[in-house]
Order: sequence, then structure tokens, then C-alpha cells
Amino acid sequence: MVNEFVSVFLFLAILILSPYSGGSGWDLLSSVDLVRRYDSFFDQEVDVPVFSEGLKRHDGQTLSLEGFVIPLQKSEEQAFFILSRFPYQSCFFCGAAGPETVVEVYSKELVSLRDERVKVTGTLKLNASDPLHLYYLLKDCEVQVLK
Repeated sequence: MVNEFVSVFLFLAILILSPYSGGSGWDLLSSVDLVRRYDSFFDQEVDVPVFSEGLKRHDGQTLSLEGFVIPLQKSEEQAFFILSRFPYQSCFFCGAAGPETVVEVYSKELVSLRDERVKVTGTLKLNASDPLHLYYLLKDCEVQVLK
């Protein structure tokens, strides 16, 4: 009986403390609800994310996502861009997806990217308080172009 308890405890501890590996990272990010709240900066009601407890456990943890680059700068070399779960024509900014399908990416180094499919791995930062940023940020990212 004690061995079974220890085995279950160790399994749960590994599951909770390890970086997210179940399903896709995008599935994890979709575990968010939105509530309307007044924002004094915009002087109107805005959607504010309410992150699930499971998602909160991954704040500050390593996360990998595959998606499509939405460049924010004219230069090809950039260290900051938006990653979208969907191609540009279907992304959140074009009205065809929700805000949980885009992430601010801050890479470790300058990368040369234009509307390409990439894999990024970095530290997840949840944002429920700053309306000038997206709900999700990935910091210190490594970026890999996918074929």
C-alpha cells in the first residue's frame, strides 16, 4: 500500500513540476476564460483573462510552441515578434481566432524571419494586468524555422 502511494505521489509531483508536455502548448494556452472589466487606461470595458489553475502552474516554466511569425518591424532581423497558432490570414488580428492563439515572443538573439512557420521555446509569462501586451509572453526564446 505504501509503495503504491509513493508511486502515485512521485508521478503527480513529476507531472506538476515538469515543463508542459501534454498535448500541444497551444492547448494549454486555451485554458483561459475572459471576463469584461473596466480599464481606466482605455476608459472602457476590455476582456481580461482568467487563467486556469493548471495554466498558472506553468507561469515561469519552459514552453515550446509551433506557429507562424507575424513580424512587427520592417527590418528582417528582429528579436520581438508575434507568434500565431494560425497562418496570417486566419490569425487573431484578422478576426478569425481568439486572443489565446497569439503570443509575444522575445528571442535571445536577432532572427531573420518573415511570415514563416517556426518553433519557439522560452519561458512563459502570463499577463492579466497590462492591456498593452498580449495575454501570453515567451521570454528568452530559441527560435527554429520549420519546413
